[in-house]
Amino acid sequence: MARRSPSKHIRTDLKYLNRDLSPNITAVTVDYDIFRWEATLIGPVNTPYEGGVFKLRLSFPPDYPRSPPKVVFITRICHPNVSDSGGIYLKVLRTDRWIPTALPIVTLFKGLVEKLIEPEVNDEEQTIEYLANLYKSDRRRFEAMAREMTIQYAGRGN
Repeated sequence: MARRSPSKHIRTDLKYLNRDLSPNITAVTVDYDIFRWEATLIGPVNTPYEGGVFKLRLSFPPDYPRSPPKVVFITRICHPNVSDSGGIYLKVLRTDRWIPTALPIVTLFKGLVEKLIEPEVNDEEQTIEYLANLYKSDRRRFEAMAREMTIQYAGRGN
């Protein structure tokens, strides 16, 4: 059986992503390059990110889906699983945890939304320590800080 090319996998993922999750998550190619996407994620309801419009950048490696894409937040966000530079600490994005073809991009984005709703704060490898500690010790203060950054950087209108 012939293996699909990386670009065919990516095109299929893009089609399903835009069909399954819009308007909460959408993606487009950057400069018609199927290996580079810019995605928009609307912050989930009942979170400090509610109503925020977050931009993400995805870069697919030449051997996708055998290796994971690189996914980063372009929009600043206050979250225990996102670095100051936008890097996302999500286990499934680690090369040693990636399962080729088992995780379509739409599932990856659903996982990102789940992390916005309920961050992973107990795995030191996956967190920004001071934000994870604040989330655990003073959740109201963390949420106020996250909400303020959402308003400032993600255009939340409330």
